[in-house]
Amino acid sequence: MNKFWTSASGTNKIDPESLHIFLGERGFKTYKPAGVRTTILVKVDNNRIKQVATEDIRKFCWEYIDSEYQFSDPDERRQIKSEFQRSSSLFSKNNLQLLRAVDLKECRDTKEKGYLFFNDCIVEVTASGFSIKNYDEIDGVVFESDICNFNYKSCPVTPKDGKVQITPIGEFYEFIQDLCQNKRPETYTKSIESMGTILGYLIHRYKDPANAKAVIFMDTYKDGAPNGGTGKGILTRALGKVREYAHQDGKFFTSSDKFVFSNLAYGTRLMIIDDVPKNFDFEKIFPLITEKAVVERKYENKFVIPFEDSPKVIITTNYTVDGSGSSHRRRKVEFILAETYSDDYTPEDKFGHLLFIEWNQDEWGRFYTFMIYCLQQFLKKGILNPGFNVAIRKLKMEATSQFIDFAQSIDMRTKLNKKTVYDQFYAKFPDHHTVEMTTFRNWLKLVADAFGLKFTESHSGNDSFFEFSQE
Repeated sequence: MNKFWTSASGTNKIDPESLHIFLGERGFKTYKPAGVRTTILVKVDNNRIKQVATEDIRKFCWEYIDSEYQFSDPDERRQIKSEFQRSSSLFSKNNLQLLRAVDLKECRDTKEKGYLFFNDCIVEVTASGFSIKNYDEIDGVVFESDICNFNYKSCPVTPKDGKVQITPIGEFYEFIQDLCQNKRPETYTKSIESMGTILGYLIHRYKDPANAKAVIFMDTYKDGAPNGGTGKGILTRALGKVREYAHQDGKFFTSSDKFVFSNLAYGTRLMIIDDVPKNFDFEKIFPLITEKAVVERKYENKFVIPFEDSPKVIITTNYTVDGSGSSHRRRKVEFILAETYSDDYTPEDKFGHLLFIEWNQDEWGRFYTFMIYCLQQFLKKGILNPGFNVAIRKLKMEATSQFIDFAQSIDMRTKLNKKTVYDQFYAKFPDHHTVEMTTFRNWLKLVADAFGLKFTESHSGNDSFFEFSQE
């Protein structure tokens, strides 16, 4: 059908049935992903699929009238445009949900395999290697939000198919090396390997219910204060070049707000909670990490994204994220970035240009090759720990050197009175600046994490106690 209006008795009208047929022939359908209670509007083009909104469909029809359809009578064009403006109810969500439903099989990542999608090809990655495929060689449809806007197959620096490890290359890889700098060569090497597997985990679209984690990128402390500008923003923007993400300002993030995840959609692969403040309540986002995502928007019915399709979580912060014990540890991966970069020395100072914005095609090819490398490393090795002890470094970041010295003298085999230990600390270091009991308690919890111990608190009357024990 080449038009969605009818002419009768000299009057042109938009016909609901003709509109649905017209849209269906052009790939507009409704789709109900597995596990999702509500349908979504999509446009299907061969084995590519794009989620659309009602305004997208309305705009498509307007542009068809305005520029594509060849009217023989200018008066007819004016009448149809006028009728179009009066027929907004036909483009309401309730009406468009009546479009024909389509049953689709999605091309999904699995536990053993992952895909990177490009304009001209698909790269299939396993632990043993990778292969470059055309879209007609895969089984299932691909969401356009997963497709990187780059012609990888035709890029001169693209490696050939192989079953061997890809060599990491490019400016972004140099940037990653800088984020892992350490005076000890062994620690430096392990940290680079760790960062590669973390990035691979994040771009892998498969979510393992037994191994669901949030990734936390932290700055170091310098002279007792958090050292910003280390490269967290560039790191998260890089991930956005591979996977669709939603961004939340951590300073205003409130987990109790029912609209807090309103910017999530089906196909959002990453949720970045950026620059969270000190004392961020990590426990409040446990459901987002390990369960389904409940999305509610103003004036719309809420919908649920099942766990396997919900986004992985990234947190960036200038501080440490509180929380100890096994329930916290199994839900997070922490990486403390080196202080190579700062407000005084940026990646632009090193490379002489902005990353991403001022790259040529070859550099983009190297970037995506490095990301393929990271995915392969994750599939091969899982998430590797960095070369440094994160818990010990967090203790050094948060607590003072005097407290750390004092902690060495605490009897870790007995139950201790918290106030008594607090007073003993100030008796030993009378010139130490005053810290509140809450801060002192948090430092004790960091000691437990640093030494691999369990921190337990108890109360008796007005007295508070704590003890360390083996987990």
